[in-house]
Amino acid sequence: MGKRLIFMVLLLLVVASELLLPTVMSTVVSQSMMKLTGSDHVEAKLSKSPAVLMLDGEFDKITMLADHVKVDKIVFSQMNIALTNAQLDMGKLLSSRVVEIKSVDDVTIAAVVGQDDLAQYLNHSVKGIKNAVVVITPDKVKASSTFAIGGLINVAVSLEGRIVGDGQKIKFVTDRFLINNTLTGNIGGSLLTEIPLVDLNKLPFHVGVRDIVMENEKVTINLDNHSH
Repeated sequence: MGKRLIFMVLLLLVVASELLLPTVMSTVVSQSMMKLTGSDHVEAKLSKSPAVLMLDGEFDKITMLADHVKVDKIVFSQMNIALTNAQLDMGKLLSSRVVEIKSVDDVTIAAVVGQDDLAQYLNHSVKGIKNAVVVITPDKVKASSTFAIGGLINVAVSLEGRIVGDGQKIKFVTDRFLINNTLTGNIGGSLLTEIPLVDLNKLPFHVGVRDIVMENEKVTINLDNHSH
């Protein structure tokens, strides 16, 4: 009877861990990632078989959907993150709500920046640009704004170009520069020829650019790192 009772208790513990641990750990990681990314909402899902190994920081898969993620000076409206075969530092996660990756096989990220997010970045981060309005299509990104020349003259300008990756940098590269809808030289000089948007080294994961997809109203930056 004693052995049977012990077996039943162990069975209940295993079942409880399979049911409860993924939910508990998902909540902890969600809270930690909100702190790390500055996001106002993170939904995390974690899996491991058997689930009890989560207590040692081992995870087969971690997926996270985060809204309004601030990286460097730009805000991504949405970021999808997937980690495969990840080992987390459980001491830091449970005691300080800090996500520290000890090892991971694969990282993939899809970061979405919208028109309003890009316009806000230009207004706040590029000297001389005011009241920017951004329109994103599959062919180009167009930014229309007022530009101050030498702090004395304000002119209406339009920049047409692309979002590109250059090593660990994401930037807006100008293909056409217009004043009052007239094609002209770049009066803004190098300041408006290439506008830096984000440094990937500021991300909590080491990743590189796989591709950048421009669509109507948004740009999706696909990042990854495959160590195996």
